[in-house]
Amino acid sequence: MARSRALLASALLLAAAAAPAQTLFVCTDARGRTISADRPPPECADRPIRELRSDGSVRRVIEPPPTPEQRAARAAEEKRKQQEAEARRESMRRDLALLDAYANEQEIEETRQRALTSRLAIIERAQKRIEEQQRDRKKLDIDAEFYAGREVPEKLKRAYQVIDSLVRSEQGIMADAKADMDRVNERFDADLKRFRELVQAAGRPASR
Repeated sequence: MARSRALLASALLLAAAAAPAQTLFVCTDARGRTISADRPPPECADRPIRELRSDGSVRRVIEPPPTPEQRAARAAEEKRKQQEAEARRESMRRDLALLDAYANEQEIEETRQRALTSRLAIIERAQKRIEEQQRDRKKLDIDAEFYAGREVPEKLKRAYQVIDSLVRSEQGIMADAKADMDRVNERFDADLKRFRELVQAAGRPASR
């Protein structure tokens, strides 16, 4: 008899162990009611649902699907992170290219001067052409004196217009070259500053 009771108890224990653990899904609906069920309540499809173990502890929280606004915000955040990562990679590529291009600050300054020299040559050539046009204009002034008090011929007027147009063109070339020189200096100033930062970070002197 005792043996039978022992066998029965063992069978009950095995059955209890094999039985699936009971879980409970609990949530608060839009009206503030607490709903409990053995499966996720459809009334809380848009709300967090807690899945509880048989002892009442929380196994997990089932979050509702994101709203269109939340999806858009997450996509924007992901795009921002990707852009920041790409910016960091691009910055690293520029730093490596800078260190590969120059061995020291002197090389940076020498490259700067070569770039500026080419722009200065453009300005000098434009200035010479302006001076030539000014000399030609003085010749026209001498011819125009002959028509003092009278209508200047169209041919002479057109000659003045051509010279004025050529002078404006050369002045534009000079202005562009000067603006380009400013951009060159800004770029090399930035390169020099960054080069010094990289050299100092590496712990070696930035020799001139």
